[in-house]
Amino acid sequence: MAFIPVANTVEFEMRMLCDGQKVENTLYFGRNFAPTAAQMLALATLLANWWGTEYANFVADTVDLVEVYATDLTSVSGPTVSYVPPSTISGSLALEVEPNNVSLCVSFRTANRGRSFRGRNYVVGLTEPALVKSTVQPSTVTAILAAYNQLLSIGTASGWSWEVVSRFSGVDPTTGKPIPRTTGVRTPITSVVVVDPVADSQRRRLPGRGS
Repeated sequence: MAFIPVANTVEFEMRMLCDGQKVENTLYFGRNFAPTAAQMLALATLLANWWGTEYANFVADTVDLVEVYATDLTSVSGPTVSYVPPSTISGSLALEVEPNNVSLCVSFRTANRGRSFRGRNYVVGLTEPALVKSTVQPSTVTAILAAYNQLLSIGTASGWSWEVVSRFSGVDPTTGKPIPRTTGVRTPITSVVVVDPVADSQRRRLPGRGS
């Protein structure tokens, strides 16, 4: 896929290991001006701390955060920064864990409607007590929403805006493929929701399936 620039925006990859399988969630944050490498590293550090104090509370201790990798999307030659925690950050729950593919979809909403203005993460490392007949328990959903809502204030307090990034608009009727934008569109996130508490399946997260 050809590179699509997104001005003053950084992609943060939350890189994890779950049962030895590499998995990740992606978050986007923007500024009103070009971010420096130092600012990117500072936010990457905050996001690692967020993972350890918030995200870790509802996932099994078999899940480890191994790196936060930040990429400036302003240009194809934009800087990258890697933050590796000085010691392993793991999930907090010493409970039986669901298979890697079992995930809960967390939806990020903006003031605009349409697929270009929504984002999502898929929570990995859910424990067996967190689900009843494939449905995530309300207490776990509440904890997940509370954790992700913290990202709104983390961004604001550090001079960033947590955002949804859209690189495509519409579908080519001939090829059936998404149509790339010339420049990516960034939209501030206003709320976090779980539309459906039924667990989803991310097959590429199973051991030996993904990268």
